[in-house]
Amino acid sequence: MKIRVETAALTAPNISGVGHYTRMLTNSLARYSPPETEVSAFYFNFLSKHRDPILDSSIKHEKHTLMPQRLFAKLQSYGLPLPYDLLSSPVDVAIFPNFDRWTTSKAAITAVVIHDLGYLYFPETIERRNLAHLRRRVAHATRVADLIITVSESVKSEIIAEYGVPASKIIVTPIPADPIYSQPGTINVVAKYNLPTKRYIFSIGNLEPRKDLPTMIAAFRALPNKIRKQYSLVLAGGKGWKTETTEHAIAEAQAAGEHIIRPGYIPQEYVPAFYQQADLFCMSSIYEGFGIPIVEALTSGTPVVASDIPVLREAGGNAVLYAQPKNPDDFMKKMLSIIADPQKARLDMKTAVQAHLNTISWQNNTDRLIAAFKEAIAAKKHRTN
Repeated sequence: MKIRVETAALTAPNISGVGHYTRMLTNSLARYSPPETEVSAFYFNFLSKHRDPILDSSIKHEKHTLMPQRLFAKLQSYGLPLPYDLLSSPVDVAIFPNFDRWTTSKAAITAVVIHDLGYLYFPETIERRNLAHLRRRVAHATRVADLIITVSESVKSEIIAEYGVPASKIIVTPIPADPIYSQPGTINVVAKYNLPTKRYIFSIGNLEPRKDLPTMIAAFRALPNKIRKQYSLVLAGGKGWKTETTEHAIAEAQAAGEHIIRPGYIPQEYVPAFYQQADLFCMSSIYEGFGIPIVEALTSGTPVVASDIPVLREAGGNAVLYAQPKNPDDFMKKMLSIIADPQKARLDMKTAVQAHLNTISWQNNTDRLIAAFKEAIAAKKHRTN
């Protein structure tokens, strides 16, 4: 079986959630598929201006340098579809990991990854241009793709409810953490980033409204004064969109003397150290597709407080303390229960963490995907005979 993954998300200067998922998906298919499987990566790199994806050496790269991806995407969007596989060699399965299915001309099975439906449930948190694109292209993908891949049972249920996709057409691939999160970090975070305190609470993710960082900031400011003097709240991640409310909450807290730190985008090799050296990881999102930072924190051995929403319970299982969404007082109480004795919290959660992490693996995900691909290929052959 020949599988090709569209890997444009790995050519960006700063890789975020979709990019990390694409990298792990592609590498895992190469590592865990049956020996006769060939995995390749396809991407646009106009005039070789962007970096090439960093993937396992066994993965063949198919790079198209003569057309910008933006032009190709516009042709797709405006109904002038240029089949992407005219630009590459034939495959049995084409995977598109970023919500959108490109036009294909050959008999390949197509699978589209839909990470979440936040644009439907919280449209006010999405940029207008991106919102229109997602509404149009995801609806199209659910109609024409042979298979839909998603990252949680919660999103699977949403896709069925909103688009009427049969459950049998959807494969759920919960996201395990990269093995680097269980290995010792490579830096001393406090020293390298000049944190004003030796202890800190950590959060990571692009600044965007559905992360609801103002609730986390308000919870931090409500901690006892003695605790706040000992701690920084480190909010890592790039600047997303519609950030005015979040940036105002940060500036207001900083003006009041609170240790709110914005290191911006953190190089991937430093991220494990940020998790491991934190006393607590916090995630106050009101909506997510899965919640991979929770899994990364647990793999790093760091206690977690997260919003009590179904999808984050999938990510954290019984190994996480949950707080009522948009409730700073509840978040503050849960945070305080951990940072009052972080070492005890780490020991208390150890058994629950390991039991939960054992249920999430790329081997299991790959087995599910390969089985679904084989079934879809057989069904397509049967229809054409």
